[in-house]
Amino acid sequence: MRRDLLREWPFVVVLLAAIAGLIVVAALDRFRRRSVLFAAAFGLAALLRLALPTRTAGLLAVRGRPFDVLAYAGLGVAIAALALAVPAEVPGG
Repeated sequence: MRRDLLREWPFVVVLLAAIAGLIVVAALDRFRRRSVLFAAAFGLAALLRLALPTRTAGLLAVRGRPFDVLAYAGLGVAIAALALAVPAEVPGG
């Protein structure tokens, strides 16, 4: 099992970054600011998929490299844009 995790280190790193973003959002109750950390995990996935060969990318390699990079980067940008679109102060809240 440990060997499998070491082989899938890019996926584990991205997963840990995403989990950290979700925990920070839940713990600090700062959705707008902290969701960008979650979005950054997808940006990291895009960079790793772009930089690493398919064999090394492991579970990050779902389709072809161009599709994977665009999908991960698109998700990261979309999540960051949605997080930043949320008003800092909700009126009447």
